[in-house]
Amino acid sequence: MHFSLIATTFVIILLAELPDKTMISSVIMGSKLVPQRVLLGASAAFAIQVIIAVSIGGLVSRIPRRPLGLAIGIIFLIGAALIVRDMISEEAEREETLAKRASKEGFRSQVFLAFGVIFLAEFGDITQIAIANLAAKTGDPLSVGVGSFLGLLTITTLGIYFGSKVLSKVPIKPVQIISTFIMAGLGLFSILSVI
Repeated sequence: MHFSLIATTFVIILLAELPDKTMISSVIMGSKLVPQRVLLGASAAFAIQVIIAVSIGGLVSRIPRRPLGLAIGIIFLIGAALIVRDMISEEAEREETLAKRASKEGFRSQVFLAFGVIFLAEFGDITQIAIANLAAKTGDPLSVGVGSFLGLLTITTLGIYFGSKVLSKVPIKPVQIISTFIMAGLGLFSILSVI
């Protein structure tokens, strides 16, 4: 494992997740359900998603450098477009309704709701694609996996415990715009590095 790759991955995933629907879901569920239960369900979902992503990335890393670099670049550019799409999405309203219903339920229901919402929100999401890309590009799925899991867990913990307070003071649009530029920059860099 390489600490610098863990740290780099952590920062990339943290920034990519900040304006994402997972952060918004964490804020909603954390305000309506028991926070520890939300964190437990979310952690399990992230662990499975990261394992899937780094496994795919490990397989992809066997593809020749040039086509792989182009594909990674294009996927990062698609990721930037997905962030823009999420900026105008109304997914949060549906998740708030689910959270209100589950707040009346017990431990298991709340953990499973958090797991389900996070797992489905992350499946095929830009973050999962970015994790697979990073694992493929670096050839170090373990470091990427650790950094990714820590980044996802950090942003969710922040969302659960502090999100509603922070989001009321920090406008989310500038964060989404910055994340879009970072993803687009990573995509262009990947493409230009193999041309």
